Order: sequence, then structure tokens, then C-alpha cells
Amino acid sequence: MAVVKAGCGGNFQDGLRCRMVIEVKRVFDGCATTDENITLTLTTVNQIPQGAEFVSARVIGSEFEGFSVTSCGDGCSRVVGEIVTTFAVTYSANGQLTTVQATYRENKDVLLRLPFNNTAVTFSIEVQTNMNIAGGAIIGTNAVSISGCRIQIIKVTAPVDILVPTYGYCQYPPCTGCACPGVDNIFPTFGDEET
Repeated sequence: MAVVKAGCGGNFQDGLRCRMVIEVKRVFDGCATTDENITLTLTTVNQIPQGAEFVSARVIGSEFEGFSVTSCGDGCSRVVGEIVTTFAVTYSANGQLTTVQATYRENKDVLLRLPFNNTAVTFSIEVQTNMNIAGGAIIGTNAVSISGCRIQIIKVTAPVDILVPTYGYCQYPPCTGCACPGVDNIFPTFGDEET
């Protein structure tokens, strides 16, 4: 199979005469969970000094760890594991701001469609967590409480190669200079320094 034929010059007037194999990440299935007014207790990696005050927190990332898969028939599978969400927590102590990492762990049990029919596909289970944090508090030397609204998306993904019709490679027009007055003075040059 010729992936790219000769004469595929990117001219749309020639029509879709070319074929290309593109490697993409395909989403086979997914689900979303929305929690309103949820309160989470995070565990910090480093100790927080006494008297520290909570400033802010944000999600860094999430992973589905130690999951097991059980086929349920009809193409569905039961996926059981632990979602670990990492946060960056900023607190104030002795007039200084410090940011530490903290984690929240929760067990998850969901039904998803996995690509079992194609044994050549190695799938991954990805988790995306977004949280609008309304407030928080330091509740221990290694514990932070946060509250807000959270949305969590679990996806089954795999890298796949797809064959698509194409006009060919993109052909860019030549660059042209700018005719706007005063544009030359926007960026200083080494000769413009005042002495």
C-alpha cells in the first residue's frame, strides 16, 4: 500500500488523490462524574508548620492506579481501581508563601467499553480532574481540607494508526513583510541602548 502517492502536492483542485497514515490517540469510551459542594481531605508530602494559613490549591494531575478489569459481557467491562489526584497547595507561614504537593486517593468502580476485540491495541485508562476550589483549611501537619465543585472524566484511550484521504502536504505561501508604520520600533535592537 502506498501511503503517500506521487503528485500529492497539496493542491485542493486535484481532489483527494492522496492517502496518509496518521497516528492518533483514539478514545474508545469514557464517563464523567460531577460533584457539587464536595469536601476533600488531602495528604501532603511535606509537613506544614503550625499556625500556617491556607492560601490556594489547584489540581496538577490524576492517575488510575492498580486497576483490575473484569468482563461483564455485551462489550462492557468492570474497571476497579484507585484514582490518585495530585494537588499543589499553597500556604502562608511566617510571612512567606510555600507550595507543597498533596494527594487525594479514592476507590473507583466503573463500567467501560475496552478494545478487547483488537488484541494489537494496548489501551490506557486516563483520568482528567478539574476542580473549582472555593476554600480550604490546614487541619494538620500533613492534612489539608478543601471544598468546591469537581468534574472527573475517565477515558479509555489507545494509540492507533488511521488511513485518511488527503490533499497532500500543506503548502504555505511565502512570508511577506509588514507595511504598518512604526512596526520597526516595537522590538529594540542592540544599538538602541542608551549610553
